[in-house]
Parts: sequence; structure tokens; C-alpha cells
Amino acid sequence: MKKPIHILLLFIAVNASAQSETFNKRTIISGLNDAWEVVYGPNDSLWITENVSYKISRISLGATPVKTEVLDLSANTSTFSSGTRPQGGLMGLALHPNLYSSDPIERNAKPWVYAAFVYDKAIPNSTCANPGPTCVFSTRIVRYDYHGTSLTNPVIIIDNMPGSSDHNSGRLIIGPTIEAGSDAAHTQYRLYYTIGDMGAGQLTNTSRTENAQNVNVMEGKVLRINTEDDGDGALDSWVPNDNPFYTAGSITPRDYVYSLGHRNAQGLAWGTVSGVPRLYSSEQQDRSDDEINIIESGKNYGWDQVTGYCDDNVNGFKIGQNTNPDEQNFCSATVTYKDPIYSTWFESAANMAALYANGNNSQWPTIASSSIDFYWQNKIPDWNESILISSLKQDKVYRIKPNTAGTDVLTLPNGMDTISYFRGDGNRIRRIRIHPDGLKFYVARDAGTIMEYTYTGVTLSATFLKFEGKLISSGVAELTWDAVTDQQHDYFELQRSVDGTNFITLGRITSAPYKFIDQSVQAGSNYYRVKQFDKDGKSIYSKEIKIVYDPSRAVITTYPNPVSDFLNVRISAAERTQVKTILTDIEGKVIYSRTGIYGPGTSDIRIDMQKMPAQIYILKIQNNNNEVLVTQKILKLQ
Repeated sequence: MKKPIHILLLFIAVNASAQSETFNKRTIISGLNDAWEVVYGPNDSLWITENVSYKISRISLGATPVKTEVLDLSANTSTFSSGTRPQGGLMGLALHPNLYSSDPIERNAKPWVYAAFVYDKAIPNSTCANPGPTCVFSTRIVRYDYHGTSLTNPVIIIDNMPGSSDHNSGRLIIGPTIEAGSDAAHTQYRLYYTIGDMGAGQLTNTSRTENAQNVNVMEGKVLRINTEDDGDGALDSWVPNDNPFYTAGSITPRDYVYSLGHRNAQGLAWGTVSGVPRLYSSEQQDRSDDEINIIESGKNYGWDQVTGYCDDNVNGFKIGQNTNPDEQNFCSATVTYKDPIYSTWFESAANMAALYANGNNSQWPTIASSSIDFYWQNKIPDWNESILISSLKQDKVYRIKPNTAGTDVLTLPNGMDTISYFRGDGNRIRRIRIHPDGLKFYVARDAGTIMEYTYTGVTLSATFLKFEGKLISSGVAELTWDAVTDQQHDYFELQRSVDGTNFITLGRITSAPYKFIDQSVQAGSNYYRVKQFDKDGKSIYSKEIKIVYDPSRAVITTYPNPVSDFLNVRISAAERTQVKTILTDIEGKVIYSRTGIYGPGTSDIRIDMQKMPAQIYILKIQNNNNEVLVTQKILKLQ
């Protein structure tokens, strides 16, 4: 159901709701040349890109923040040092998960930082007419090494991507987990990158072709890219072979495409709701209907045939280069079309003519969403599994909560579907970033500041830091969690459901370490959650996780990891099963391979790693149908 955005302003140190949502604030840094990206980095730091000066810096947090420049890319601006500049310029930034490791071996194995930036203008130092036909640039994504002082050893991952004076989008993130591939080299983290429609049909690009629906052109897409060379050679080295439009021939733009039909998606964030990880995006639309989407492989998000929900409100009015959209007809004919889960403000079909007659975009029902982040920390009451959305037009950050099904948003304590925060410290909020502690929030504004807002209200008596589960043998699952508790905490209950709605209590846990063994896992889907009780009877829930049990499949567990001598692989199967065990180094070279028939019951494989070099290995286990059962990183110690 389409719902308009509601506004409830929250000023610093003023209660916004019954939860007493109050914040202190301080300026972390000022004088920036338009901060575009803000990433939380290792050792309590912020990494930022400045989109005009083309500099990447690291800011150490603490009582007196210190900014250190790690890379100057200003040499890439020579073709637009005068005249019309690109929108964004130096944009996306992502740090490889290895950099966050406390283990120096793991950090040094993949010390990678990725940056996306516009680097060339088709007509150097020209001024593009406004209105005008086109204003063309080029964009690239580059990987660098970081060893504590500066970014070095650039490797170009993608070159000659489209660029523009408008709608480059440019958000770059890495998926939360290693994603499986056909072998060790293809099993790795993936990059996700938003690339806009280049502003086709407006301002300096009035004659530019709208390509958001053309899968053979990168414009108006979300791209999915390897974080490391997968060994396929040339351009194919950086393209995941399971991308939805991958052709396995000569690499063309379609091979990189993950989803299509986007206008200007400047926000991208992974978040897990009720145990289901999802990729959320915020996307600017035209005169109304800014979107929050869940990005899925191969899906079409409608632009320039649909804006916002598929409800015919723009039929007969120009969107992009489409002068006569028919939303329902397109949605009915396009099996891959996916509606947004939320649309921030909209205008009815009856009022659309008046809206198009109004040339003042500050009065249009849009927020110009510029970024999003996902709140998973469960520290502030009612905030867990919320999405925060920054706005260029409204001088505030909005909070919404997706429902479990990922189809809509929930009603918040104010009785509305949004609450807004952090107003009054400057316009055009470019980036919202949440600190892992769940109490601090970083807001970058185009005026050149990054401010830190620290929550000072009531916090939950227990905060779930982690909740994980895995099958350890046939019909048996191990559930573990970490939590921070205070003196009001009483106990935890572990609960299970087979339908995701009706839960039963399996047991009570009163002290750490928090672990529960479920000896009666049901065939099919099993949903688990932890319920925490205070001494006064109040309670909160953890996130939900899902474990799927197929009795016909072998269950694999490994230990110890890290390993110094012998790696044990335990195979639990309800029937006789053929299993192939493969251990490779990070380059894909096979170190160990064994095929055997195991079960019914439990069998153990012992891999001697005593003489193997200290580094990261990849363990892959597959059945006789070459179906991958387990892919896992193994860290070998000295």
C-alpha cells in the first residue's frame, strides 16, 4: 500500500517519542570539499571521499579527531578543471572485510580499498549548455592496497563506464558474506555498484538516450563485480559467472548487470530482517515517488516506464525520455518487475497536471534521498532492523522499519511510518553512517562538515551483538549468541517456528556462554529467535535466523578454525552419501582432495596442515552432483 511520508522533527536534546530519543552532537570535521562517502573503518575510524577535491582520507575518531589523507586523485580531473563538472566526481568507497580483521595475516592477504570516480570528459573543459543535448564523461572503479599510511598499487577493475554531469549515482558496497562460485577462485566477496541514468531527458542531457531499460548499456543499473581476479582472464576476471545476464562469451556491459530500471540510486545498504539478508537501495525519482527498493538479481525496477509504485499516477506525463508511460501495462507485461517497498511522498493522478506545471523543484513532493544505512544493533528501543535515509532537500534523516516479508514498512511509535532526526545543522545531507556501537551517527553535509550525534536516552537492558545458528549433525542445530546485559537482565529463552509466525519455547538460558542445542530440527525451514526477559517481566527479541534442514543432504562441520595442525571435517548423513573434499590456497591451487562415501551416521576426515604455510585456505565440499555443500575460509597459523 502506498503511504505518504510523515514528518516528526527531532531537535537535539528534545524528546521525540516515549522512548526519549535525545542526542548530543559535535562536529567531527569541517572544511571538506563536499564529502560524498563516509565508511566506518578499522580502529574506530571514518574513511571519506571528497567529490570535488578528489581526495580520500581517514579520520581517527576519539576526543580529538585527526584527518590523514591517504590518496590524492586530483590528477584525474584535468579534463574538467574548468567548465561543467560531473555530478559526484569522486564517489563510492568500500573496504575489503579482511581489513577489519584483528589478524595481520588475514589483513595483509587482501588489504584492499575500492574507489569509484569520474575521470574523463568527452569534450575537455567544455561548458555544457543548460538546457543542452548531452554532457558526457567516463567513470572507473579502481582497487588499491592499504598498509597503514597510504593507498598504493592501483588495479583498474572497470574502465570506460558511462559518466555524466547528472545522475552518476556512484554508491559502492561489498556484500556481507563470501558468495559461492564454481571453485575457490570464484568464491569470494562481491562488489555492488549503482550507476544512474545519466540524467537523460533533463538539464544538460535533454537529448541523451534513456538506457535504464536497455540491459546492454550500464546506465540505470546496479552492477555486481568481483572483489578479486577470478582467473577467467582479461575483463572476465572481474565478472561473476552467476550474474543474471552473464553470457560467457566476450564481455559486454550486460555481463556486469545485476538489476535494471533505475533512475538515480544514491543509497545502497545490506540489512537482515528476521534472518533474511537483503540489499536495500534509496532512489531519487523525478517530481514525486522517491523509492526504497529491495535489490534482487535480474529484477526490473521500472524506470523510465514506472516511477514509484505501479499505480498509473504518471500515465500520460513525461518521465525521463518516455512521453507516454502506461505503468500497469508495463508491470503486467514485465515478469521481472518489482515494486518498491516504500515510496516517500507521492502525488495522485488527479493532481499530476498541477505538479508538472510547477517548475519549482523545491516544492515537489520528493526528499532527494542521498544515502541509506541499516540499524542492526538493537541498542535504542524500537530501532532494531530500521533503515535510515538521508535527504538533500529536507535537512533531516528519516527512519523506517521494513516488515518481515519485505513488502512494506511498519508503523512506528509515533503512529506514523517515519520519524525524522538531526535537523537544524545545515542543508543537503549527503551521507548517514551508523557507528557499530549503535549509539553514534555520522552525518555528512554538502557544506563540508561531518557531525557526530550520540544517543543519550534510555537503552535496552540487553543488546544482542550476534545470533548465529548452524546444523552440526543430522537433525541437530547449534544456536549461539552474544549479548551485553545490565543488572535488570534476568534470562533468555530460545524459540523456534516452522512457519515464521508461531513460535514455541525450546529452553531457558541463564548464563554465558549463550548456547542451545536443538536436538529436534524439523525437515524444511526452521526459524529461531532469542527472547530476553528483564526482572520486571519486560522482554525484547533478537533478530530471527533461518536454518533449512534436508534429511537427504549431508551436514558438514569443521574444527578448529584457525588451525595449527589438523583440520577436522565431520560429515553427518542420514543415508550413504558421496562427498568430495577440496582444500585450495587463495589462488585456487588444490592442496588437498579426497572423495569418499560416508554414512549413515557420523564420519570424520582429518586433514594434516602442519607443514602448510600460514595463510588463508578455502575448503569446499560437494556431493556427487557437484552441488556445493560447504565453502569456508580456513586460517592456518604458524
